[in-house]
Amino acid sequence: MSFYQTYRPKKIADLDLVAVRDVLLSTLASGKISHAYLFVGPRGSGKTSTARILAQLVNCEKNACKSSDFSEPCGECEACRVIGGGSSVDVIEIDAASNGLVDDIRDLREKVRLSPVQLKKKIYIIDEVHMVSTAGFNALLKTLEEPPAHALFILCTTESQKVPETIASRCARVNFTKATIDEVIGSLLKAVKGEKLDVDKEILQQIAEATDGSFREGHKILEQLSSYGTKIDEQVLTKVLGVVGRHSVKKLLDFVMVFDTDGIIKMFDEMEKTGVKAGILVTLLLREAKLEMEKQIRSGESPAIYLRIIDNLISSADRIKISPLPLLPIEIALLSVAIDEKGGEPRPKVQIPSTASKPAQETKKHEDSIVKLSAETLIKREETEDVDRKTVQDDSG
Repeated sequence: MSFYQTYRPKKIADLDLVAVRDVLLSTLASGKISHAYLFVGPRGSGKTSTARILAQLVNCEKNACKSSDFSEPCGECEACRVIGGGSSVDVIEIDAASNGLVDDIRDLREKVRLSPVQLKKKIYIIDEVHMVSTAGFNALLKTLEEPPAHALFILCTTESQKVPETIASRCARVNFTKATIDEVIGSLLKAVKGEKLDVDKEILQQIAEATDGSFREGHKILEQLSSYGTKIDEQVLTKVLGVVGRHSVKKLLDFVMVFDTDGIIKMFDEMEKTGVKAGILVTLLLREAKLEMEKQIRSGESPAIYLRIIDNLISSADRIKISPLPLLPIEIALLSVAIDEKGGEPRPKVQIPSTASKPAQETKKHEDSIVKLSAETLIKREETEDVDRKTVQDDSG
C-alpha cells in the first residue's frame, strides 16, 4: 500500500488542512450533518480522505443514538472497519469522469431508494462531479431535492464553476485549498516516523516546495526517495527529482540582480547536467521572487526589477511545455532581465553594415547630400526641357 493510503488521516482532528479541520470539528459539535456536501479543491488536497472519515463518522456505533456532539470515528466498530477497509457495499465511490452518463446517474437514483445493507446510512462519494453530463445533473437534482433519510451524498470537484448552481445550492460547501509548506511537512512527518526514515527538515522543506500544495504528491515523492534507503539526503533528492534548494534559487536571483550573465549561464549548465526539473525550478523562482518583491514594497524600495522577473517567469512557464530544452525558456527569462538592466545602462546596439549603423551626424549629412543632389538634378532636367521647348518653337516659326 502506498504511503498516501497508509498514512491517510483517520479522524477529523488528524486532517492536515487546518481550515477544513476547523469547519468539520464545528460540525461534530453541532451535530448538524447535511444530506449532501460539495467538497471543492485541487487534486491531492484530501477531499476523498475527508469524505471517508465523514462516512465513518455518521455510521460509527458511538454516534448511533446521538443528534449532536458527535464523537470522532472509533475505528474499531464493524462499521468503521468495513468503511476503512473499503469493503462496505453501502459506501459507493463513483468516478464521474468515466460514469457521468445519464443512464449511470439514473441507475444511482433508483438504487439510492433501497435501504443500506450493512450500515445506518448509505454514502455516495462522487469524484470529479463536474464531469457529469447535463442530463445526468438533471437526474441527480431530483434525488438531491428529495433525498432519502438513509443517504448521504459527498460530491468532490476540482472545478466548482462547472457544477450547476441548482446542484451546488443543495449542498453544504467545504472549500479545500492548496496546502501550505508547513501543512505538507506535517503530513510527511507522519510517514517519516512510521517508516523510520532519516530525513533532515531542509529536505522535507524542498519536497514540500515541489508538491504545489498537494499532500498526495508529497507522499509520492517521499516514497520514491525511500526506495534508495532510509537515509534521504540532498544527493538522493537530486537523483530522484533533480531539484535545487532554496539557497540555489536565491543565488540565481542574486546573479540577476547584479547582472552577472556568466553566473546565470554557469548555473543553468550545472542544472542541465543534474537533470533539474523545469516545472519545479520555475515554481521555486516565482515563489522566491514574490517574497523579494513584497519585501521591497514594504521597505519603500522600487520592486520594478522583481516585477519584470516575475512577468518573464510566468511567460516562460507556458513555453516550458513546448520547448525541446525545458530549462531554456527560464534561462532566457532571467538573462533578458540581467542584460536589459545591466548597470542601468542602455542596451548595446547591434552593429549592422548599413547606414543605420553610422553616427547620427554622418547619416544626416549623407541624407542632406542626397536631397541636394536630387534638387540639382531636378533643376538641370527642367532647364534642359526649357531649352528643348524653345528650340522646337524656333523651328516651327
